[in-house]
Amino acid sequence: MTKEEVIREFVCRPSRIAVVGASPNRERPVSAVMAYLLERDFRLFPVNPAYTGQKVLGLDCAESLRDLPQEVDVVALFVGAKNQEPVLRDLHALPFRPVVWMQPGAENAEAEKALQAKGFSVVSGACLMATHRALCRKIQAGSSSDS
Repeated sequence: MTKEEVIREFVCRPSRIAVVGASPNRERPVSAVMAYLLERDFRLFPVNPAYTGQKVLGLDCAESLRDLPQEVDVVALFVGAKNQEPVLRDLHALPFRPVVWMQPGAENAEAEKALQAKGFSVVSGACLMATHRALCRKIQAGSSSDS
């Protein structure tokens, strides 16, 4: 999928998003992005081994992608490249191929190439919240005749 297709399908419409690097700390950027998406009816699945079994914005936090209760459309990475190895292993082992969204600070060109080679669509360096704010009204207005 192209970046534009990903945005139209999974960012401008409520989708299921695993948030890797989720935190109950409301001062962290991930918390603001999650709150924004929850207000817009996205189904979020926090993932962070440091908070396994705890609540993040009222949602149960999974230890890893392997522990998700269902398939997701997008895996949003809020962890830097040096902490991505276990997440990348889990991604490759999933029986489905979600879009991988690398938030600013989570960019990893080597991982991006490897994921694309395995059939994953990857968006890198764009913020989900900023993308939704900037593009979704325009896209939805332009495609209202498609529905």
